[in-house]
Amino acid sequence: MTESNKVFFPNLEGLRFFAFFVVFVNHATHSLGYFNHSNKYAFINLHFFKNGDLGVSFFFVLSGFLITYLLLKEKELSGKINIKNFYLRRILRIWPVYFLVVALCLIVFPRLGNLVPGWFPISVDTSSLNPLFYLTFTGNFDYLVNGISNVMIGVLWSVSIEEQFYLFWPLIIAFVPKKHLLKTFIAIILGAITFRFFCTQGGNAMIIKYHSLSCMSDLAMGAVIAYLSCNEHFIERIKKIPRFVIVLIYCILLILIPLRFYMWKLGSHYVHLASVAPVIFSFIFAFIILEQNYANNSFYKISNSKLISSFGKYTYGMYCYHMISFFIVLFTFNLMGIKILNMGLSTFLFSVFTSFFLTILISELSFTYFESFFMKLKNKYALIHKE
Repeated sequence: MTESNKVFFPNLEGLRFFAFFVVFVNHATHSLGYFNHSNKYAFINLHFFKNGDLGVSFFFVLSGFLITYLLLKEKELSGKINIKNFYLRRILRIWPVYFLVVALCLIVFPRLGNLVPGWFPISVDTSSLNPLFYLTFTGNFDYLVNGISNVMIGVLWSVSIEEQFYLFWPLIIAFVPKKHLLKTFIAIILGAITFRFFCTQGGNAMIIKYHSLSCMSDLAMGAVIAYLSCNEHFIERIKKIPRFVIVLIYCILLILIPLRFYMWKLGSHYVHLASVAPVIFSFIFAFIILEQNYANNSFYKISNSKLISSFGKYTYGMYCYHMISFFIVLFTFNLMGIKILNMGLSTFLFSVFTSFFLTILISELSFTYFESFFMKLKNKYALIHKE
């Protein structure tokens, strides 16, 4: 293997874990049965804990960047895209864990129905969902058609969108001339904005969050920076960005996160901002990916945290398994006679930490003893290798 076909972005693993952690916090505060009726907690919970959608958006931008970058490098090295091998790599990486979770949620956990009380915070019931959506990687449409009824399998909605993206993306990179690729990516972003504007029924949050055409703007934004990252002059500009600009962008992000919950106050103009807001956030996420990868003046590189970076390679499993971990913890607590509804703060925090470490344990075991077998097969079909 030559140096030219190795790709290594040391900060992406930590960024991937951080995106997962935002999702984890969102789901923990929603699913673990803690209710604090104080106004202070309500404010913090709404504005800072309920940002799982931004974590998923970050995942999408990062995925769009990395997949597009690898495809562009493959085309540069070999003059073409081996589409069959691309599909095989994605199948071997995504399908084993995905279908394991699908099997657990559709076959195993429903058999516990008699042991799980009707009031249990995390449902094992699958009667309100359509299994076909999850068997065909269209689980996000189950949310749109049938609503959110089973969160353990429901978290796979974002994996479905990724798979839909993988289905057509190598075709774009392979057959669209390079000089037209950037315009194509920008057109997809504008198309997503247009879709959100005309098809969200006045700003319907479900369509904005879960429809494939809406989420494509995040993935295309990642593709834009992947395309630009292949230009040495662009990279040189990113390297020279002053530290105060980088800090300013992060501050803007921290301000926009709570402000986005007040868009409804715009009245009839809400749908306008709701259509554009996802692109504003994905643009900032794209900037973060660029400055972490290339900037010389970053105030902190996440790869400096070896612990966080070490979790990065497990994040796909952590994302897929974390709701199952919540269920296991709550189910165990209930069997032990621990109150899991309206639990106190100490019990809630203990359940959060227990769920977090169980998620890490399951994901590490899955990666080491299950996914690694398929990963080795996957690498046989790779021209460009990630270190």
